[in-house]
Parts: sequence; C-alpha cells; structure tokens
Amino acid sequence: MGYLTTITFYNDAAHDLRNHPEEVSKLIYDAQSGVQKNRGRDYDPIGSHANPVIIQRPRHADDTTLYLHAGNTVIDLAEADSEWAINTAITEMEWQLKNLIEKKKALEENKTNKG
Repeated sequence: MGYLTTITFYNDAAHDLRNHPEEVSKLIYDAQSGVQKNRGRDYDPIGSHANPVIIQRPRHADDTTLYLHAGNTVIDLAEADSEWAINTAITEMEWQLKNLIEKKKALEENKTNKG
C-alpha cells in the first residue's frame, strides 16, 4: 500500500492549467509530497489564478477519509474545524445517509423480487 493525494481542480482555471503544463506537473508532484500542506497552504497559483486547486494532504492508503464538496470548496471531514464546515457536513451527511438507506432498501426489494 502507498499514499493517496486528493486534488480538486476548479474548472474556471482550465485554460491556465492547459497553458502551464510544467507548473501543473510541479503542483501535482509537490502535492503528492505534501509540500503545500507542510507550508500551511492548500493551493498553489498557476497562470492568472491564485488558487486553481484545493489540495488535501497525502494519506496512507489504509486511512479512511471522507471529503465533502460544498459551496466552492472541499472539506476533509476529519479536519473540519469551523462551525460552517461542521454544520454543512452534518446536514449533507444526514441527507446522504437517508438517500443511501433508500437505495439499499430498493436493492434488497429487487433481490427479493428476483429470487
């Protein structure tokens, strides 16, 4: 097992990412090495965009991590530390859990009907 790094790219920066492939390659390599997070950042500028990405810290493949895309950001639920992040995570997780339970019931009913 190795490490995994999650990076979210903002679509409105696509043209800068395309026009600066060497900077993008360095950003990805540095993110995988934890450079930005070790410097207290979760982004690196590319082209005319100050923050075209959100970088999560590298995690061991054995770790379990949940990320929540909310608003214009990504929240690592294990590191949620603001009232907004925590409240948003709770609200979204309640909705998602309810949705997953309904999907599971539908799958079980489908199995029963087929069997």
